[in-house]
Amino acid sequence: MGGRWGWVKGGEYDTQERGAHHIMLRSAAEAEDAFYEAFAQQDVEAMMQVWATDRSIFCIHPGGQLLTGREEVEESWKQIFQAEVPFHFEREYHYRDELADQFAISHLTETLYLRHHIVGIVLATNIYCGTDEGWRMIMHHASPPPGPDEPESGGPVLH
Repeated sequence: MGGRWGWVKGGEYDTQERGAHHIMLRSAAEAEDAFYEAFAQQDVEAMMQVWATDRSIFCIHPGGQLLTGREEVEESWKQIFQAEVPFHFEREYHYRDELADQFAISHLTETLYLRHHIVGIVLATNIYCGTDEGWRMIMHHASPPPGPDEPESGGPVLH
C-alpha cells in the first residue's frame, strides 16, 4: 500500500484553506476525505469542489452509465442527494498509491449505513490528479461486488 500518500481516516480539514468558491486540497488523502464527507453530508457544492475543473472527468455510479464532464457529474450528484437520507460510510482500502507524484488511485469497499444498518456495499475506484488548485478527483467508479454465484477471480478474462 502506497506509503507516500499519507492516508488518514475521517473528514478533518484543519490544513485546508477554504474560500468562498474554492477549497485547497493539499494531498490525495484530503481530496478523498473531502469526497466522502461531501457524500455523507449530501452537499453538491462541496462535492463538486473535489472534482477537477480543467480536464475531462468521469463518473460511473453503481448500475449507471458513464458520465462525462462537470455538468453530467454534478447533475448525477444532485439526483442522488435529493433523497436527503442521513447515512455514513465505512471505507476499507484494498489499494492506494500515488503514481509519478502526479496521480493517485484508491480502490476500496464502501459500506453504506443508515441508522447503524448496512444498506449498501460497493467496490469503488477513485483517481485524483495533482493540479495548480490542489488535488482533484478526475474519476469515480463504483459497482456492486460480485454476487454469491459470481467468482471474484478465476473466470475468463474479458478485457
